[in-house]
Amino acid sequence: MALPKLNQNLKYEMVIPSSDKVVTYRPYLVKEEKLLLSAFESQDQKQAMRAMVDTVVACVNDDIKTSELATFDVEYMFTQIRSKSVGEASNLHFKCEDEGCDKRTDVSIDLSSLEVTKQEDVDNVVQITDDISIELRYPTYDGFVKNFREGVSEAEFGFMMIEDCMISIMTDDEHHLVSDVSKKELAEFIDSMTNIQFTNVGEFLKTVPVMKKDVEFTCECGFENKVTLEGLQDFF
Repeated sequence: MALPKLNQNLKYEMVIPSSDKVVTYRPYLVKEEKLLLSAFESQDQKQAMRAMVDTVVACVNDDIKTSELATFDVEYMFTQIRSKSVGEASNLHFKCEDEGCDKRTDVSIDLSSLEVTKQEDVDNVVQITDDISIELRYPTYDGFVKNFREGVSEAEFGFMMIEDCMISIMTDDEHHLVSDVSKKELAEFIDSMTNIQFTNVGEFLKTVPVMKKDVEFTCECGFENKVTLEGLQDFF
């Protein structure tokens, strides 16, 4: 007689932040947790990032394309999956911000209540000359992992991410999809920008939505603290 099947009816819903698409998911299982622990213990950040997105794909019941998921999508989705897998609370330790106080306070964060904060009315088309503009998208998680390398400078990484975020280059008469342009030609186009033009393109990346939560706590000394958590790393 076969053993009974476990956890077949565990199903939850969440909304993908970038697309507002509703998907169903399950908690991650022991087999996925083994892979996550192995990746995190390896101290290899790229391996850990890949393990996270692999876990998201394994646990989401709907068809999703990782090439279309933004960085903040994967962070949010992984957090929601983790909250149903090992518990909705993340216990953090905060140092008091009052000058002269070195006490720490334990604070429990409800992961299921986290939301992604978006800026309003963001224009993803950047005008770089009177007749040339660039259409951009937010960084994809796949692109982030692809471009991430230990020891790469912040400037070089930023250059690679901007290149990855470009959808099309438009003039008054033409529309060039970046996917149809060679890497050499695209690199030459970017290299030909002035510093001001490149900075204007980079400003778009400052509008990337982020998982954020304001936390207030009272220290033993009586000081009222308020801290803002941003991004996946702040919540664990």
